Amino acid sequence: MLLQCLARYARAAMLAIAVVFGALLAGHGSASASACNAMAGKELYNCLANKLDHVAAMSSRSPETQSALQKAASQLRVSVNKSQALSAVSQARSVLAGVIQRAKSAGQDYSGLVRVTGVLSYAARLIQQKG
Repeated sequence: MLLQCLARYARAAMLAIAVVFGALLAGHGSASASACNAMAGKELYNCLANKLDHVAAMSSRSPETQSALQKAASQLRVSVNKSQALSAVSQARSVLAGVIQRAKSAGQDYSGLVRVTGVLSYAARLIQQKG
């Protein structure tokens, strides 16, 4: 009984994350990483860090994801070159890959987490192109 209740809570949390990140990918509101397209260098890193902080604040039901995004944002803010910025994003992607694997193994919906990984991939492409 308790396990079923926890499973329902986990599914609801994953659905909420999927909705939040679906809106992020669609480019609605100030959370869109595409708002950083016109920037380069340090300005780009700061813009992406702000977006990751925004996403982290909305993912409070997934503490590991939230922590990884906050850490990436912090590292982006102190990055002084493309290599450091890419490393910050890669570390967050690695953590999310582990979270996705655990969700997949538990039979949980992980589509919202895949979207977050997509956002991080987009951030990495921006850094590679304009960093």
